[in-house]
Amino acid sequence: MIYNWRWFISKKLREAREESKQVQKLLDAQRDLLKPHAIEEIESCLRNLNQQSRGAINHVTLKEVREELLKTAEQKLIAYPDAQYRDWIEMFLVVATLVLTFRAFFFQPFKIPTGSMQPTLYGITAIDLNKIESGHLKATTRDGLLNIDGDFFSKNDTGRIISFENGDSATITKVNSSDEILIKPSINISDQSFHLEPANKPDIKQKIVNFFRGISHYSLKASGNWTIRNIHPPKAIIPLISKQTIEFVDDSGNSINKSIWFPPIRGTEPMLKMPGTYDPRSDRPFINKYEFKKGENVFNFQLKTGDHLFVNRMTYNFRKPKRGDIAVFTISQDSIPSRSLNAPAKETFYIKRLAALGGENIHLGTDHQLVVNNSRIDSTHQGFESLYSFPKEIDNNGTNIWRIPRNEPADSVYSGHLPMPGFHYGQTIKVTPHHYLMFGDNSINSLDSRAWGELPEQNVIGHSSFVYWPPLSPRFGWSHR
Repeated sequence: MIYNWRWFISKKLREAREESKQVQKLLDAQRDLLKPHAIEEIESCLRNLNQQSRGAINHVTLKEVREELLKTAEQKLIAYPDAQYRDWIEMFLVVATLVLTFRAFFFQPFKIPTGSMQPTLYGITAIDLNKIESGHLKATTRDGLLNIDGDFFSKNDTGRIISFENGDSATITKVNSSDEILIKPSINISDQSFHLEPANKPDIKQKIVNFFRGISHYSLKASGNWTIRNIHPPKAIIPLISKQTIEFVDDSGNSINKSIWFPPIRGTEPMLKMPGTYDPRSDRPFINKYEFKKGENVFNFQLKTGDHLFVNRMTYNFRKPKRGDIAVFTISQDSIPSRSLNAPAKETFYIKRLAALGGENIHLGTDHQLVVNNSRIDSTHQGFESLYSFPKEIDNNGTNIWRIPRNEPADSVYSGHLPMPGFHYGQTIKVTPHHYLMFGDNSINSLDSRAWGELPEQNVIGHSSFVYWPPLSPRFGWSHR
């Protein structure tokens, strides 16, 4: 209660009232532990301060009474043991409660684990820098601009050495497109074969830039003649950090262990495997032989971290999810009983695009586009602008328009939706009420409703909101759809 209107204009009076409240609070908490004379002394000081806080303020007297109260409280009240640590623990608990509340009801951080939503959102991907790639030069122009026969280059090739059949070599200074690069020095080269040398290890400046692009560089050179004895499975050291150890033996029979630290890659799948034990279409491992000479690269690759984003958990409390939303949800064999063999055994967080809602009839056309209630979904629908952005082709009779991906589906992230054993061309599916069909944008590499069926609406957590890492990513911010 405010006893004096001067409380609004006097800082000293406000401080005095706050000190009085805190001492009274401690006194009430310790009243059964204190001796009667100690309680009387503290209460006397409180009465004096209360009296001086009424009417016109005498600042000198008020200061003396405040000091007397604090001195008496310090002498008579029982000090808490380890008060500093108690304050730290209290602050930590308050902050943790606020963070957990914010996470549970507002925005939850989420990390894209795979490439199933490319090119909208990117998961963890790896680029082998240790391989030698070959191609053929189509034409040359002035000022170091080269045109290559076919799609060949990517932005990651900047800085690599390109060697030509006649013995000349140059450094790639800029990649304009997949078939056009700038080289230095600018040399005259006629049509001939070329190849790219393995990329060099980035310098400090490049490492800093790459860090904010979400790129880490991993390399290992043999310091002697090494032979791989074993590649151990990855071990999770702390959340989101794993270690994998490679065991070598040198010419003298000595055992050499080298470890690589990296974030988890697609669950339990290891980054490095024994040579010859992998699917040729896989982007891993980067070790393709057992024996290495001194100075030879054992592995040399870049690892791109998945996009980190906030999941908006509020919006779906006020509206239902709609077609085209990128939604985060949980899935397990318990929640997807119809095709339990294709659903994860344990509850897993997924992120996909909502393609169909409960009560709708949906089928897949041969042009890889969805038809919902006899209405074709195309690039004019929100959320499908890039996914269905195909060149048009008209068949011989001029009646049918086919939208064909720019590249073969295995290489294309703009491949529309492809059939799977549980979802064929022309097969009509009636979506159960209060359920959704969730499809990945990168259809060729997505395990989604085509495999495990419908998703109950209660499994949806929220929708993709803000990409906060990496900051130099073109998807940083609210830009993705």
